[in-house]
Amino acid sequence: MGVSTRRPTFAEAIAAMGEEDAVLAHAARELLDARYVAGRHEVAAAARTDDGGIVTGIHVEASQGRASICAESGVASGVVAAGSKAVALVAVLRRRDGTVHLIEPCGVCAELLADMWPDARVWAAREATPEPIAAADLLPFRHTRIGRLDASSKENPA
Repeated sequence: MGVSTRRPTFAEAIAAMGEEDAVLAHAARELLDARYVAGRHEVAAAARTDDGGIVTGIHVEASQGRASICAESGVASGVVAAGSKAVALVAVLRRRDGTVHLIEPCGVCAELLADMWPDARVWAAREATPEPIAAADLLPFRHTRIGRLDASSKENPA
């Protein structure tokens, strides 16, 4: 996977998506538009669940970075709380200049999504081109701790 510093715009991302995933992108953007605060709430995400529902979450920045909550982590918690499984996820970033872009999960969230729903479709930018990627493929050299989750929870974490 090539590295690019250019994030696809919201319009570019929508153009690459099918209708169902575009609905997720719009849900994330609506939340971000409603709650955006520079330096505090700059990313929102939306996931489609296996029962067709949509769960959203927003980035909550803390003064100490480790205490911050990523939008994708918030979504994962909501999906589990609803007793569902995530099948697709889209996250969007608003920059201080007001532009909105597709953004893929950070490494921590990518690991969380891969542990919970490895087959979930997650939108990411490959060399600045938006495309869906299986959650398990977000971190190709991800470390999996044997015994950390028992086999039954790995197969059915929700």
